Amino acid sequence: MSVGAALELLLRLIHSRAMKLAALPEDERDIHYDLIRRSCCEAAEHIGQNPDKAAITANDMVEFVRALVGIIEVGCGSGQGRPNTDRPPPARHFGSRENGMTRV
Repeated sequence: MSVGAALELLLRLIHSRAMKLAALPEDERDIHYDLIRRSCCEAAEHIGQNPDKAAITANDMVEFVRALVGIIEVGCGSGQGRPNTDRPPPARHFGSRENGMTRV
């Protein structure tokens, strides 16, 4: 798998997780953020990061997911984190050609 393909897959997974978290009440999200933190920390250590750097990486990932959840909530306009099913899903825009955009 190429680095680009791996990155796109990772971004899709993060987006999917953030969408699921945005659908949960805020008081039920912390356990999920903790699971993301632990998984990310273990993965970072597995690829050779020292424990301190792995913890920083994991915390950064959790903050990124939290920010993405916040963006999803604002985009849904519900304030409760539940996606508005009346709206079509947002267009993909990770530099792919699927949405008709070309890179210059």
